[in-house]
Amino acid sequence: MRNIFALTFAALLLPLPALAERAPQTMGQDARVRSVWYNPSDVIRVDTNLRTNTALELGRGERIEQVLLGDSEAFDVEVLSNRNTVSVKPVIGSAHSNMTIYTSRRAISFVLTEGRSNTPTYRVAVKYPDDQPSRPSSMPKAEGTRDTGYEYAGGGQARPVAVWNDGHATYFEFRQGVRPSIFAVDSEGYELTVNSQTRGRIVRVGGVAEAFTIRIGDEVICIRHVPGGKTVDPFILRSLAGKEF
Repeated sequence: MRNIFALTFAALLLPLPALAERAPQTMGQDARVRSVWYNPSDVIRVDTNLRTNTALELGRGERIEQVLLGDSEAFDVEVLSNRNTVSVKPVIGSAHSNMTIYTSRRAISFVLTEGRSNTPTYRVAVKYPDDQPSRPSSMPKAEGTRDTGYEYAGGGQARPVAVWNDGHATYFEFRQGVRPSIFAVDSEGYELTVNSQTRGRIVRVGGVAEAFTIRIGDEVICIRHVPGGKTVDPFILRSLAGKEF
């Protein structure tokens, strides 16, 4: 019998445009403190909550010159005196807006949401590949490509922090302690069982697919592969390869 979640999957994903959003990842045990790698072609998603202030830390050497905010009535945004940290606080429930920060070095694109995640975000540290020291003896070798071109529909704790593939396997990174079920979805919307392995917060699924369904309890996350996500950036390759097994 065709799974009702497969029908939900098709309904949610067909209208979506091809987007490249990068979600910050946890820096340690506390999911309220996060970090994200800067990529000039990506948009960084920052999930905020009412009555909670979120600090965006752009790092040393970055001096903020201008901030462009799409909806200034939905979010209070303030540049701190150090000129490399931005305070973001939502004032309207379920708000959604874009924001672009121009620094002395680069332009950084964000999308701000309110209430998308039940876990508040207190700090997001933006990291830059060109600021990382070279450590060939300890870093994985950067070979081939990685494809991070996936878009999500649905929210909750089952929503992955990151999804990518190396052409042979697909990797899903989840928050600490999250253990969902993952299914591939065929062209007709049927869910298919997959061979998977788990190591820490990473789930490795054998092979690649155009679509997946992730479930935990009553939560359903629909994921679709979109073109344009392949990268050969050596710093991103090393970062992802270090999580693979």
